[in-house]
Amino acid sequence: MPSRRGSTRLASRRLPADRTTAEGARTHAVRGEQRGDRVNIRESSHGYWSSSRNFVWVAAGATIGISNLTRVPYLMGEYGGSAFLLVYMLSLLLIAAPLLAAEWMLGRWARDDLIAGFARLADAASARRAWKLVGGMALAGAVLILSYYSIIAGWSMAYTFRVASGALSGVGEQAATEVFLELARDPERSLSWHTLFMVIACVVVAHGFREGIERAAIRLMPSAALLLLALCCYAVATTDAMPALRWLLLPDFSRLGWRGVIEAMHQAFFTMSLGIGVMMNLGVYLAVAAPVKRLALSILLIDLAFSLIAGVALFTMIFAAGLQPAPGLALIFQVVPRSLPSSVGGTLFGVGFFTALFIVTLCSATALLEPLTRYLIDRLRWTRVFAATSSALMIWYLGLGSLLSFSVIQDFELAGRNFFEWVQFLTASWLAPATGLLVCVFVVSIMPRDLISAMWGDRDRWLYPAWFFALRYPARLSLIVVLLYASGVLDWLVRFWTG
Repeated sequence: MPSRRGSTRLASRRLPADRTTAEGARTHAVRGEQRGDRVNIRESSHGYWSSSRNFVWVAAGATIGISNLTRVPYLMGEYGGSAFLLVYMLSLLLIAAPLLAAEWMLGRWARDDLIAGFARLADAASARRAWKLVGGMALAGAVLILSYYSIIAGWSMAYTFRVASGALSGVGEQAATEVFLELARDPERSLSWHTLFMVIACVVVAHGFREGIERAAIRLMPSAALLLLALCCYAVATTDAMPALRWLLLPDFSRLGWRGVIEAMHQAFFTMSLGIGVMMNLGVYLAVAAPVKRLALSILLIDLAFSLIAGVALFTMIFAAGLQPAPGLALIFQVVPRSLPSSVGGTLFGVGFFTALFIVTLCSATALLEPLTRYLIDRLRWTRVFAATSSALMIWYLGLGSLLSFSVIQDFELAGRNFFEWVQFLTASWLAPATGLLVCVFVVSIMPRDLISAMWGDRDRWLYPAWFFALRYPARLSLIVVLLYASGVLDWLVRFWTG
């Protein structure tokens, strides 16, 4: 094990900026009475984010990922355009925003890793310490999601070079499918890209949450935004954007249906990286004076803007090529390459898209890797370099199951799903929503009101009743519905009532 002295360059040293941050990294205390005891929001022993603006880019990097660039626009087109968008925006406001603020405030109060943090919260609420299992569930969710996320991110890196080389220029449907399957079914090549991506993410996290994660986010995320905006302008300027705009934005409530409503609620929850400990972990480094409510609104707006810009750029090119959208990986690795014109502009568009995809997946990956790294640092007293390396190695190893699902163990299926699909389904449809629901229950039903009020602070007190109401009713009920939908119970009920 590396010595603790050797970690000072990357993580353990105290940066002067930690003491002079504009967010008030000085000692703050928010006090409330809770069964005769003082409840304090402690000063962070780990340091703070440099500023609210930088934190916005870090949090945006954690939330914006593959689903923003592909899944949200696809769902908009499939479920009635702006009809779906309206429900999605309401879900972001009534479900995602309250829970996002709650996770930040819980992390800011606990100032610890996920498991110990929930144990500390349970003690403060005079609740059973078994609530620390919620922290364990969140940590497991982050680890499992990154294990398969890195596979897709590695493929996006491979496709960046393939598009740049002209290998995908003018490919047909069969050729595009064969190119993707050739990569996915080649364990050695997929393993190389998976390994390279995890190494890059590990290096970023090993440099610390300030020098690594924050510095990467404030440089990469604005670059990704400008890149997507340039792609959107190119697509609109060189082709007819009206078919894509009609498909994405023309309201058709007849196509929305109850499935569209549930998909909107689920996507609003999942896109904010809720229920997997990422936001609670980011809150550990959040200053007490940080305007949590305004920060949450900023993240929602940036997240939505990325989805809309990417949707217009991608689907303008897809419809201009006379193609039909497809869900999931097929859209990214088969439909998009076929939509690229056989020209320099088409090549540049493809390189730009897959570069943007790599950037957002990398920023998300660093946020997903940090919770396990933080846990190993706090619990085992490891240096950050050793903890980040060990975390990345464990997740890399778990990712082998998903990687081999397309080759060596592709014939191994359970209930029609392979290993990759099961990990994806269990984390996104079960583990994350269940953890989010337990967080809601803990905050509104277990924690004393004065403790919650202390975490909220004195800023924006007029919003407190609305936030608490949204967390108690819309957020909890929506997550219950999402879980029932994932279990198939809702489908059974619909069939039962409709005969």
